[in-house]
This record gives sequence, structure tokens and C-alpha cells, in this order.
Amino acid sequence: MDTPEHNQAGQQAGAAAEAGACARAAAAPDASPRSVTTGGNITIADKPDSETQAHIDWFAFSVTPPAGETPRWLIRTLIQFLPILNITPTGKGWNGYKERHTIEGLGGGNIGLLAFGGDSQRGSVHVELNAQGCALVQDWSALQAWGELHQATITRIDLAHDDQTGETVSVDQGLQWKDEGLFIVNGRPAKARLIDDLGSGDGRTFYVGQRANGKMLRIYEKGKQLGDPSSPWVRVEVELRNKNRLIPWDTLMRPGVYLAGAYPCLAYLSSIQEKIKTIGKAVKISIEVAVGNLRQTGGKMVNLMMEIHSGDAFAVIDELKRDGFPNRFKSYAAQLPDMIARGEL
Repeated sequence: MDTPEHNQAGQQAGAAAEAGACARAAAAPDASPRSVTTGGNITIADKPDSETQAHIDWFAFSVTPPAGETPRWLIRTLIQFLPILNITPTGKGWNGYKERHTIEGLGGGNIGLLAFGGDSQRGSVHVELNAQGCALVQDWSALQAWGELHQATITRIDLAHDDQTGETVSVDQGLQWKDEGLFIVNGRPAKARLIDDLGSGDGRTFYVGQRANGKMLRIYEKGKQLGDPSSPWVRVEVELRNKNRLIPWDTLMRPGVYLAGAYPCLAYLSSIQEKIKTIGKAVKISIEVAVGNLRQTGGKMVNLMMEIHSGDAFAVIDELKRDGFPNRFKSYAAQLPDMIARGEL
């Protein structure tokens, strides 16, 4: 994508990246890697939609630029897959890297980070994409091909399945699965814990496993987390890290297969995920919550201004409105026009 905005972003970020780049060297492989598999005796090959039962909600990888290249090389690559507005230095390091830069989407929102520099990292460059960044990836298959070609290492991937109605998965169902031993893998039960909202409506979260071990499951009440205490929307999500395991690039194209195989209880997955609908649902709930807050804090003032302007709503709006979007919606700015045009908001 060679738009002026993208070229400017690449030049600005590339100049900053060049200043902090260090010598490149091949990263040492893990002493005893093992591949992420779809799990023991679980058969999911006969489910034709299993590849699309999940979406990617977080993605991170590290790569060593080719000889003679600097981090600018990776920035040029990212622009091929993401609608990036800018890559901004933070003046801080990150997890052993000397420099950390914030990746901003076209709407100005934070969609991830770029890190590089530091002798301990041996010339590698690291990228993290958050949920908003993952939603903006334009071609996962092309990204997979690029990652395999350059022997990049996936360091984290979150695979998520949404149940908008809460009929097939719930926090209570997760607790039952635990009691039935359906989180036991290789003969070992995983540690579990429950974060209970005690009826407040903020939403509960059930955890299985530990992040430090490289595999953790979350079942949580997503709609309530976004601010709708009556929402039945539940998300089941598995976070995988490269702790003594190799995460294959195939996960980008078949997230449902790997999510279904993470634990015996997840083999049931069958409904097709449609990421754009998930995004639309999240934005809609956020708008409803924001409007409710605005009504509480400014509703009476709007009523007074309507009196002052003799009921002319357009005059009130012209006096109150400002350019841009609220910060919570900046990451979705590229998708909002299409959602509005389709009548989804």
C-alpha cells in the first residue's frame, strides 16, 4: 500500500528505527521445542467449518531482519498488512528491547507496538498487535507466508470464540467442565481460578492455566465487561505463548482448529465466527454505555440549551460537537463508516 500517508509513516518511523538498530544475529532456537497440536484424541478434521470457529484477538512475533537491513525493513512489511497511520517512539524500552514504538491505526488509536535494539535481543525486532490491530489485518494468509519465509517466531497468539447468546458456553459451564476433568491435558489438571463480580454486573472471568507456563484459558462475560450488565455475550479464549513450544504459522489460517484442540471440552466448537459482527457488537455496546454516561453528565445541560435555542436541535449540536472520535473508538475509526452505512450502529 503506497499511499502518501503510509509512505510518511514508514519514513518517520524508519528514521527513528534506524537510529536505534543494533547488529543482527540469528536467534538461538529453544532447547526442547514442541509444536502446538490439536490435542490427543480429539478429532476435528470432519468439521468443515472448524477453521473459522475462532478469530485472532492478539498476535505477537519476533524476526531477525536480513543481513544489511534495519528495523525499517519490518516497518515496510507491516504497512503491507495494516492500515498504519504512524509509528511513534515512546522513549522507553520493553522486555529487554532498548526502544519501544507505538503503532497507530488510521483512526489514531493504539493498535500495537514495535520493539527493537538491545544486545540481549541479538538484532531481532518484535511486534505485538492488540485486538484492534488484529481486526485490521488485511490478509492473514499473506502474513503467514511472509512469516514462514523469513523464519519469524510467533511469541503469542490469542484464539477466541464468541457466543453472542451465551447458550453454549458460560462461566458456569466452565466451572462444570473443571469438575468433570475436561481441562486435564497429559494427565495433569491445570490450575483454575474464578474472578467473581458478586452480582455487580461487571462480569465474571474463569481462568484455567497460568500465563507463565505459556497456555492460559479465559471464559469471561464479554458484554458485561464492555458495560452492558444484561448482555449474554460470552467469550472463550486461549492464550498461547512460545514457552517450550513452537506455535505454527498455520494458526493464523486455522485458529478454530487449534482452539478446539486446546482442551477436551472445546472440541464442541462448530459455529462460524464472523469477526466484523463481533467488532460491531463491541462498538454498539460501547456507544450505548457512552450515551448513557453522557445523558447522566450532560443531559440536563442539553435540555437547557434546547430551551435557549427554541428547540433547534441542529443549533445545539453545532455548538456542542467537536471534530474526531472519542478515544475509545479511535481504533475502530477505519470500520465505523461501513458499519454506519450498513445500519449496524
